[in-house]
Amino acid sequence: HLKGIILVNIIHYKNKKIMRKILFLIIVSFVSTGIFATPHRTIDSSGIQKAFHQDFPEVAHFKIYTSGGQYVVYFNDDANHSSGRVYYDADGNILQTYKYYTGEQLPPFIRARIKEKYDDKNISNVTEITNPDQHYYSIILSDSKQMFIVNSDEKGNLQLIKKYKKA
Repeated sequence: HLKGIILVNIIHYKNKKIMRKILFLIIVSFVSTGIFATPHRTIDSSGIQKAFHQDFPEVAHFKIYTSGGQYVVYFNDDANHSSGRVYYDADGNILQTYKYYTGEQLPPFIRARIKEKYDDKNISNVTEITNPDQHYYSIILSDSKQMFIVNSDEKGNLQLIKKYKKA
């Protein structure tokens, strides 16, 4: 009978030791999760929505997202057959814009400069990029054999960025 009591105490002691280890691991995991977890905050985008409506009153279809402390508004402008995205800071100031459209919407002066230099190429797509430091157009040109990416500033200065062969 004494052996049984000793055996029960040994098992009870081992179980306590195992339980302490498990409890310790649970506590450590909760603490480390709290240290390394990114705090979740509720984002009120009503100010960004108001700023966007002031900046782009003609745009009705848009969605607001957050990315790295900035707000990103993706939009479709049906009236102008274009789409784009606008980056805002938390105060509603525009940081950068991207506008996507076809060659017909490219300013006539730049379109004429492209036709002078790349007469036999078609303008497939245009991305207009604007930020505090620069304003330029990234233009995709193509023919039956190749595709070109050409950048243009507001003055029509063209720069070939990349050339691809079509498969």
